[in-house]
Amino acid sequence: MLLENNTEKVIKLLNQFDNLKDIEKIRLAIHISENKNLNTDYNVNNIIIVLKKALNILDINSTNTIINFGKYKNLLFISSKYLELSTEEKKYFSVEMLFNIHENDFHNDFINTLINEELLIYEYCYNLIYD
Repeated sequence: MLLENNTEKVIKLLNQFDNLKDIEKIRLAIHISENKNLNTDYNVNNIIIVLKKALNILDINSTNTIINFGKYKNLLFISSKYLELSTEEKKYFSVEMLFNIHENDFHNDFINTLINEELLIYEYCYNLIYD
């Protein structure tokens, strides 16, 4: 974990997130980043672009389909638990979720390089938590 002062709710949700498959982590991160449940001055569009590039590599058909979260029960559950978090907890979870993706090995050199070079997690963390 990147942050030291996470609540028990955030830690439990992160444990569930950690157990997801790589493609599910990316889908959920895109979903949470695109939703406006967390107001921030940080430009999350850059994060979404990087995540969508990774998703397109993991699932070639992802650009042609609308994701129905109803068929991904675990993503739906985590997403609903995310909505129950306080604003501060949402900030912490979003930072930790993206840090988890940043630290993950996708077993694809292109995806790993893309995420390590273009997913600016430390800037996001600083802007969201310490601003």
